[in-house]
Order: sequence, then C-alpha cells, then structure tokens
Amino acid sequence: MNERIQRLVHQVLTSDINPPTHEIECDPFDEKLSEPMFVAKRFCEFYNAQPIVLGDDNELIGHIRFDKSPVPADIFHRSGHAKFREASAKYYAKPQENLCTFEWQHSNADFGKLIRLGLNGYVKEINASRKKFLGERGHLQFLAALERVIHGIGQRADACRQHCVDLAEACENPVRKATLLRMAANCTQVPMNPARTFEEAVQCVYFCFAFLPDSIGRPDQYLYPLYKQGIADGTLTPEHATELIQELFIMIHGHTPFNSGWAGDKGAESHFAIGGYTIDHEDGFNELSKLIIEAMMDMPLIRPQVSLRWNKKTPHDVLRYMMDWERKDKNKRIAFVNDEPRIAGLMKLFGLPWEKAYDYIMVGCNEPAFQGGISLGGNTVNIVRSLTNTLTKRRSEILKCKDFDSFYAIYEQELHNDLFTMLDYGNMFNDLRSRDCNVLSSLFLDGCIERAESATRGGASLARGGGANFMGATNLVDSLAVIRQFVFEEKKIAFTDLLKALDDDWKGAEDMRQMILSRGRFFGNHDELSDSIARRVYESVYAFAAGRTDIFGTTLTYGNLTGYNQHFAWFGALTGATPDGRVAGSALTFGSGQSYGKDNDGVTSHLLSVAQMDTTGIMTGNTIMNLTVDEQTVRNDESFEKLVLLVETFFKQGGLHIQLNHVSREELIAAKADPQKYKSLRVRVSGFSATFISLNEALQDNVINRTTESL
Repeated sequence: MNERIQRLVHQVLTSDINPPTHEIECDPFDEKLSEPMFVAKRFCEFYNAQPIVLGDDNELIGHIRFDKSPVPADIFHRSGHAKFREASAKYYAKPQENLCTFEWQHSNADFGKLIRLGLNGYVKEINASRKKFLGERGHLQFLAALERVIHGIGQRADACRQHCVDLAEACENPVRKATLLRMAANCTQVPMNPARTFEEAVQCVYFCFAFLPDSIGRPDQYLYPLYKQGIADGTLTPEHATELIQELFIMIHGHTPFNSGWAGDKGAESHFAIGGYTIDHEDGFNELSKLIIEAMMDMPLIRPQVSLRWNKKTPHDVLRYMMDWERKDKNKRIAFVNDEPRIAGLMKLFGLPWEKAYDYIMVGCNEPAFQGGISLGGNTVNIVRSLTNTLTKRRSEILKCKDFDSFYAIYEQELHNDLFTMLDYGNMFNDLRSRDCNVLSSLFLDGCIERAESATRGGASLARGGGANFMGATNLVDSLAVIRQFVFEEKKIAFTDLLKALDDDWKGAEDMRQMILSRGRFFGNHDELSDSIARRVYESVYAFAAGRTDIFGTTLTYGNLTGYNQHFAWFGALTGATPDGRVAGSALTFGSGQSYGKDNDGVTSHLLSVAQMDTTGIMTGNTIMNLTVDEQTVRNDESFEKLVLLVETFFKQGGLHIQLNHVSREELIAAKADPQKYKSLRVRVSGFSATFISLNEALQDNVINRTTESL
C-alpha cells in the first residue's frame, strides 16, 4: 500500500466512511401517482438531496447509502422496502412448522454491461421495450419510472462532477487540482456513457455499487479489456490500477456501517469471483486477476471476499497461488468453486446455453448467481422432518416393510410432501416480498426492462434458486444408512426397538446408540452404502423438482448452507432423536461434509464421498463444503503441496465447493472459554468468514466439532 491507501485503510478501520443520510419532506400529492412513478419520483428527490462527501485522499466519488430512503431503493439491504420489513418481522429467523424459515436474498448488477453501454444505453433498451407494451398502462408506467431513475442518477453524476470542479478551483496543490479535474471528467463520462478507460470503469462501479450493493461479479473479466488497453497505450500503470482497485475495495468494506455491530465481522456482504471459464472455453485467470488478489491481500480488510473459479483448464500453479494466499490470509477471504459441475448443472436444470451459464458468479455466502441476476430462494428448511414424520406418522406402515426399498418408498412420499410444503412457503414468502415495487435495483437486473416489471415481482430473467437450503442433509443420509444397515441388511436392530429408542431419546438404549456410532457406515467415508443413499436422496429431490418452478417460473435448485443464522440449531431444537445417534434437541448438520468424527476413514475418503454425491443436479445450488486441516498441514510446504493436489483431485472428481480452516480445535475451545484473548481469530463458517468469538454458540460448536484432517 502506498501512503494514500494506508490513510484510507486506517480511516475505514477506525470510523464510518458512509456519508450522512438526510430525510426529505415529501409532497402528499405524490401518492396519487402510479406506484412505480411514485417510487421513482420520491427516490430521485431523496437521492439528489443527499450531501456529496469527498475526502482529500479520494480519487473516486459517489459513495452513498440509502438507509433513510422513503421508498424502495437497493434490493439487497431492502432499503425502503417497508412491506418486506413487515414480512421479515413475522417470519425471519422464526421456524414455521419446524420446516421453513424466511431468509435473505442476494443479487448482482451486471457491471460489465453497465461499463459497455452506460445508462444512456439502458434508455435505448427502455424505448425498445415500450414498443412491446403499447397500451399496457402498468408496464409503461414501470418503464417510465426506470427512465426517471436514470435521469436522477445522471443529475447526481453531474453534481459530483461540479463538486470536483468547485474543489479544484479552490485547491492550491497542483497535483490534487489535476486529480480533481480528472475526476470531474470521469463523472462527465460515466455512468451515463460507456467507460473508455480503466479508471472510468472503476469509477463507474464505485458510483453504482450502492444501487445493488452485493457482489461485484467478475471484475477480472469485465475490466480486463480496458486494463490491457491502458497498459498497452501507456495511459495506465499496474501501480495506479492497484490503487483504484484498493480504493474500490475500501469503499465496499466500509459500506457496512462501522457502528452496525457487523463492521468487524460480517464478511459476506460482498463476494466476487475471479478466474473461471471464458465464453470461448478457456480459463480466464489473467494478469488482472493476480493484480486484484494482490491488491486485496495487501489490505487488512474483511470485505470483499472472493472465490477462485477452478476448471479443468485452470493451471495447477494458479490453484497453488490462490491456496498459498489463503493459508497466509488471517482474514480468511478466499474460497474455491468448481466450474465443471456448476456450469453443467446450470445448463441441465435451467436449459441455459453455454453463453449464459459460463458467466455465473458468487455472491453472499458463496451462493451462485448471474451477473444481472437475483437469487429467489430465501427459504431455509429442515430436511430431517420428512424422516421424523415417516418414523412417527407412518409407523404402522413402515413396520410392515420387508426391505429397505419398501421403507424408502414410504419415506419418499413424506419427502415429497415436505418439498411441496417448502415450495408453498417459498412462494408465500416471495409473494410477500413482491408487495414492494423496486425500481432502482431492478434497472440493473436483466429482464426487468424487457419484461417491464420489478425484480420483486418476477421481472428478473436471470433469477436462480427458487428452492431452499437444507439443514440436516447429512443427518438424513446417515439416519437412512443406519436403518438400511442395522435394520434391514445386518438385522442387528429390530425396527420396533430402534423406534422405541428414538421415542425415549436413547435413554435405556445406550448400548444400541454406541453400536450405531462405532459401527455405522456413515457418509464421508467413501462407503458405497451411505454414498449411494446420498445419491438416492438427491435423485428423489430432483424427481420432485423436475418440471416444477416457483411462483415466478424460476427453476428449483437446492443447497445446504446456513448463512449467518443458526437455522440448523433452531430446527434441531425442535427435532427429536434421529437414527444416526443424534439426541433430541441437538443441532442438525449443514453443508456437504461430515463432522463429529463420523468421517473416520481419512480426508481422501471424505472428499470423494462429497465429490460423487451429486455432480450436476440439485446440489449445484447454495452448496458448501468445509474442510478443516491441522495448522501444520498448511505451514509445512511439503504437506501443503499435498493439500493443493488433494483439492485439485477433489474438483477433478466432481467436487463443487471447498473452503478451508486450519485453526486447531484446542485453540477454538480456548477462544470460546476466553474470548478477550482471541478477538482477531477468524474462521470460515458457512460460505463466509467471521470472527470466531462473535459467532453464536451453535455456530462456534459446529466449527469446533468439524473433523480435523492431517496430511
């Protein structure tokens, strides 16, 4: 970092860099307008009434938050989305029927398109869309609202230009004066017109980030042509490009308010991707990818976070380079995803051509999305309930089963019943979300102009994830494996005895429970019995989902991450004992892996089970895989090289996602007992990293109980 960037980093780590937000007086007569026109008018008045703040060290301008917006503004934080807040108060973090919980949603502006077209290019799209909706008043009103918002953004950009000019006129430092005039020229060009230089492109992203403040997508891809051009013609140096990227990242880090309670912890507020396939089937990791990572790692920030998109053409040295940064990064900002199953899954499930599917990104807690797309999941569910219902409500039927297949046929009925109820809740949740009309963020989501509809109401064409995130998936697979192994194949346990043990929460059946825990063929050991059950469960899920969509016509996909909330513990507290040896009320599992020492055949077997679980189907959704290795594995170069090869093999075998922890179990236990001594200790949790002592106890225990592997 140079001195300017050091000062900006110090500022963002010690204070709130967000400009103050002022409320505005509103004309009551505005409420006579149509809903989208009302939203657009109020938003523009609010937006352009906010002060412009520019520090002496800034070379980028336009940062803002919309916390006091009187109408819907950014769709990620749901600023101004009053009806969403009402629904959230009722359902967020509150399990319904021990089955579903209302959750957040992620989205991403197509910054590449914005840089190429400028907002004036969007106006052309709006005018073209109008011709399709002649006479359809509601759609035409929405398109007019979009154009009104673009005009308001242009006014703000011009105000930023004038602010820079005014400061330049009063500036006595010739270097700063020249910088301010260059900034003014940038605001004249972007975001209204296409970016012509790398600096204009970064300024465009900086200015527009607040409109959809989630992922920045694939910056190493959409910025690369202008980077190459600037380097080639001598108008840009790698050093200046680094500074611009760093200032952008400082703003992204600081966009989470300093006094919000999340500032020093919430790492998944912005997650982007580097590398990955290009449209011509080549690996996209380039010199700008490397510059972005080194610029990021040069600063002690926790946001943004990044995933390397690996594919079969990714050089081994690139994976090693990224894993080397991962092992050095105390802020745990790096994860890894596999293009091969994800792109294949997106093409298979969504029917997308390569030209769309290859360009997926990562948002939030390592959730896949598209540039210009939104995730319409937002429903975290208890997959174990389908089994407990089978064991209680269908008891007379299952006791007549002569083999596991007969039992599974009954179970599958309950699974499909619960999947339908999950879908029903998801539709209800999205119906509640749709009561807010979003104009601002919808402008940056593909399809909303073409369909002339708010993203909250199904306008986004690149929507993904109309399904749910499963809590307890590994509990379910293990429990079914126990039933198959001990009840039907080995006949070591009578079904009636197992059911009584579960009814009694294992009291009086300790020997049975210990036999199950010690001899069970659990998932994560590359054992065909449990591995085949995992595949069978997800095939059953896929059979339900095939041909179905959510309320907006979005294809159903499913995942297994929990995000910031302890859904797995909430559902577990309401769930009785399960055949895998779990006692009533204890937390369920999340993620694709195993824990509590049940993966006892070593790290290779663990990863092979996960890699071969479901390569192109349902689990190409919000899927995570946590791998904990001992610290020596990453500190010792020889064992580290083995770890790199292991991850590469995992991906070649079909593994979808992996994130690493290498903090000892003893250190985690010590941190839980004496938090003040471990204030800076960070861990990967569920697709994101966080300060360990800030996690709720259930998440802390989950991290502690993950099996530690060594190489």
